[in-house]
Amino acid sequence: MRNGVFYGVGVGPGDPELITLKAINVLKSSAVIAVPRSSDKGSSRALEIIKGVFDFGDKEILELPMPMTKDRAVLDASRREAAILVAQRLGKGQDVAFITLGDPLIFSTFSYLIPFVKELSPLSGIKAVPGVTSFSAAASLHCVPLAETDERVIIVPAAYELEKVRDALASADTIVLMKVNRAIDGIIELLNEAGLLDKAFFVSRAGWPEEEIITDLTAIKGTKPDYFSMIIIRKND
Repeated sequence: MRNGVFYGVGVGPGDPELITLKAINVLKSSAVIAVPRSSDKGSSRALEIIKGVFDFGDKEILELPMPMTKDRAVLDASRREAAILVAQRLGKGQDVAFITLGDPLIFSTFSYLIPFVKELSPLSGIKAVPGVTSFSAAASLHCVPLAETDERVIIVPAAYELEKVRDALASADTIVLMKVNRAIDGIIELLNEAGLLDKAFFVSRAGWPEEEIITDLTAIKGTKPDYFSMIIIRKND
């Protein structure tokens, strides 16, 4: 009996119509759908997306606790625990599709599980099914190109170090700032200092029914944006 395959399946930013045909085919053929959960509250957005695409039938929905913390020991322990649950299914010959918003290899919990699954189930294949990213969806809302010709694009998780945001503003043509919710005022100040406020736009929940786009960033200064928010700066337009 063959071991199962561990798939990381990107289901896109939120609009079910942005799920790829390959993602749907892998989900349909997998015996287990693994769902990362950061808490016990609310439902999984990724799971809600695919519910509108096909009937799960008798597939197992395997919830994997993935806490939101910077404690390395806690993170490693939770990832190993999740990988053990996945490896148990793979050892039975079951394919496991780990669903994730956007793309499974960009800021995704799937990538953290790869080394653990390789260790625990070395005979299992590991594959990624790319998905439409949130920043691609955000750019499409404003119909702004992310790159042309020889332009440089930088993606920065802005919640952690504003100095990296400053460096990115100076060294790229297009800057995608992810995770802006906890640093919005500092980001706006940096953009103002750099003379780039009029080159930036803010998007929240791109691809969701409640998506929002704001071109005047001063309107959101002093607010607490949603976690699924970003700012894109296009310097050459």
